[in-house]
Amino acid sequence: YTIVIRPSSVATTTGITTRSRIMPPRFSQKSPNNNSERHDATADTNDDANSKIMTMPEPPPTSSSHSLYHLILQNRIANERKQTTTTAIPLAGIHDALSAKIFAQHGAPALFLSGFGVSASLLGVPDAGTTNLVEMEMITRRACEAVRRAGAGTAGSGIRTGSSSGRHHRPTPPIIADGDTGYGGSANVLRTVSALGNAGAAAITIEDQKFPKKCTVAAGSEVRIASREEAAARVKCALGARDSLYGDGRNRGGAGYPWIAGRTDCRMACGFDEAVERCLRFEEAGAEIVYAENLQSRDEYERLRRALDSRTVTMIAQVQETTNTKTTTKTTNAGSGSTEDLGGGSKPLLTVQEIGEMGYDLALFGVTPLQCVVGALESTARDFLRRDERGEALVGSGIIGGDGEEFGSSSSSSSIAMADFATLKRVVGFDELADFETNFPCT
Repeated sequence: YTIVIRPSSVATTTGITTRSRIMPPRFSQKSPNNNSERHDATADTNDDANSKIMTMPEPPPTSSSHSLYHLILQNRIANERKQTTTTAIPLAGIHDALSAKIFAQHGAPALFLSGFGVSASLLGVPDAGTTNLVEMEMITRRACEAVRRAGAGTAGSGIRTGSSSGRHHRPTPPIIADGDTGYGGSANVLRTVSALGNAGAAAITIEDQKFPKKCTVAAGSEVRIASREEAAARVKCALGARDSLYGDGRNRGGAGYPWIAGRTDCRMACGFDEAVERCLRFEEAGAEIVYAENLQSRDEYERLRRALDSRTVTMIAQVQETTNTKTTTKTTNAGSGSTEDLGGGSKPLLTVQEIGEMGYDLALFGVTPLQCVVGALESTARDFLRRDERGEALVGSGIIGGDGEEFGSSSSSSSIAMADFATLKRVVGFDELADFETNFPCT
């Protein structure tokens, strides 16, 4: 065990009692495999050096969390050495295999499978506890497979542009999967970690809402929160499930040993100090990632970051509530329609650079891609189903950008780009399929 003492200055910053924290031991690096033994020979040395930067040792190369660990480690080293502008790692919220593949083709370093996005894209319903584990496992598996396939491409987009000899393999972006509340008690949490881990998730988030949960930004102060003890027990249960299922990360082959992310949604219902306390409990339990949803000011994010061990992996999740990036947003209480101004100011929309400067590792924009998809479909539907001035008869030609207009032109009713069919075929992988069929003909 490593004993970490939080500085007394935190108490004056957050108003929360200072206490010693015992960080639980991580998995063993031992394995009878010869290659693994060679890896183990340097593991202790690497872990000693990296322990000043990360709280956990390097996961085994076969584990699903290995690439996520190195992504964060290398970004921290680059930020520390000022090799580049200090920045957090951008996380786009994907919602299906196609969105995962497109972001991977464009070089996304990591991705987040959003429960909000899956609820909307798979079922067309709100994120209110309506999706189940089977559905999340299915989309996680398909998204992980899609990004692996996207890794075999050419520089730039990751898409084939010439002969197969011009291809290269880019790193596969790790996917963090939304595990919601774990879908129930201990047995349910065990199955959640098993299902999403086996599907290829590099990390699984576990939150502290009561089931059925609801999107915390949409719910506002009406969000239903489990007690602090229940929240901590849920994260401990997920960690115990992971360790019992995957051991040191090698006993399930290439997939396995996902990180656990402890998440609190309690800010609007219980206040900022309670959100900090819960994050500290998640950290003490051994969660590899810790974060609080829906904090209300930059000052709150900074205070939370100072309260946690500087080596703990942290994340800020944001919703871009308006397309006007010149303004900040405020939180609207669900049901009342009122807007709260908490902490003396509007809720900021922070850039990945600002998030990195505050010491956070991951900058999640969980529904930004879905917002863009919805906006594109809304515009397309209006253009495709254009009606007369009275809104009665359909007068559209059925052709997007019809009447000789280019789709997305200033004279067109739409303002988005439409992919031509060649691009569509390329993105979904017809070029790669043609190569495979040529090399391995079969009838």
